[in-house]
Amino acid sequence: MAVLLLSFFLPGFSAHPETERLIQDICHRVDNFQFCNATMKANLPADIGDLAKLSISVALDYATNTKGYAEELRRHATDKALKFYLTICSNAYGVVKDSFTAGEKQFGKADFAGAEESEKKAVQPIKDCDFIFTRPPQRSNPLQERNEQMREIIQTAITALQSFLP
Repeated sequence: MAVLLLSFFLPGFSAHPETERLIQDICHRVDNFQFCNATMKANLPADIGDLAKLSISVALDYATNTKGYAEELRRHATDKALKFYLTICSNAYGVVKDSFTAGEKQFGKADFAGAEESEKKAVQPIKDCDFIFTRPPQRSNPLQERNEQMREIIQTAITALQSFLP
């Protein structure tokens, strides 16, 4: 995924002016403009609907990949506390996947408020994954960077979806 994200920063991406305006509008409303802008330009969506679908797809893919990564780390961990913490994080990414799967279905039915509500449920599990590593016995969080990126992806997806709300 990191290689894919880095490829977004390569020059040569150019969007239709209206699409570019939509991307700029959404990305200026999130914390990490560069990350959002690069993510959205990866597939150059045609309109706000495509942009929202893309953000949901990116969130699902990233959550799936990170859940697998957490499970792999857990399988190889020898420290009991670290194994426990990684189990919590793996479960957290399962909740994120479920939230975006529900949001995707609701979006497909034009239930934009329901989709937003589902996607907002993805925020707390990532916070929980970070928090558990601050509890005794403290361990270094091997998912910290992925959690930060997931937060950005969630925020981008919610912001794109809010374009459909009154």
